[in-house]
Amino acid sequence: MVSFSFREVAGKVIGRGKRKSRKRLFGNYHGWLKLTMIRYYYYLLKKRVSPDEARLFFNTSNCSLRKKNKILSKTDIKTSSQTTIVAPFYFEFGNINFIGDVLINNGCNFLDNEMITIKTGTMIGPNVTLTTVSHHTEPTLRHAANIIAPINIGENVWIGAGVIVLPGISIGDNSVIAANSVVTADVAANCLYAGTPAKFKKFL
Repeated sequence: MVSFSFREVAGKVIGRGKRKSRKRLFGNYHGWLKLTMIRYYYYLLKKRVSPDEARLFFNTSNCSLRKKNKILSKTDIKTSSQTTIVAPFYFEFGNINFIGDVLINNGCNFLDNEMITIKTGTMIGPNVTLTTVSHHTEPTLRHAANIIAPINIGENVWIGAGVIVLPGISIGDNSVIAANSVVTADVAANCLYAGTPAKFKKFL
């Protein structure tokens, strides 16, 4: 695959033979729009984009959601045309699979050392943390290997604002996790859970 430098892509977007000062190119709103498009096409032409590059572009560019999702897909993240993610959105490695119509609200933080799978119809509120990595509680083991396990979230799940989901958790279809809960054990389908740690409240 042909590779391009950032300078070469910038030349294509700006236009060769046109000398522009930094102030003229970047000193106004239209200049920043052009810079955003340079970044977009540069990443689009790359075979793979690092998680750091994709995260920075997603959270700082004013591109459309479709364009942002394209750059996310250059990592290992899998999205669809129905996936809506509101910036800022934080992740580490890109081990995330959004299946179908998924809504991720602003300020979510996914510690994706292992795979995080979120199925269609699921809505995740603002400032939710999904973490696939933890540490041993035993002091002598705490600095040894981390505890790593995947997270699986079913269809039509609603996770309220500020929820924390710990490693290895599965949440069944149609369930609701109340705001600010900490999910430490699997959640069955069609249930409401709330609290710290999250406890069963009722069937839905």
